Amino acid sequence: MYLRKNGDAGFSSRNPDYRGEMDAMLEYQLSNGQSDVYPASWALPKILVIEALEHFVEYRDRPPFVQWQDDGA
Repeated sequence: MYLRKNGDAGFSSRNPDYRGEMDAMLEYQLSNGQSDVYPASWALPKILVIEALEHFVEYRDRPPFVQWQDDGA
């Protein structure tokens, strides 16, 4: 996810290479203990996530090499 500010619907990633079940879900546990479930087709390979985080740290913006869905549109 990429949020521009508090309360922003933001953007969520999409994995154009995902080939699994379209209704498959993955559970994520946040650092505060909250558990959220998201479509598996939104998940990216670990190496791409690391590259995306490095890009964000350097440029403070969404990585252009990730496919984004505008969740506020």
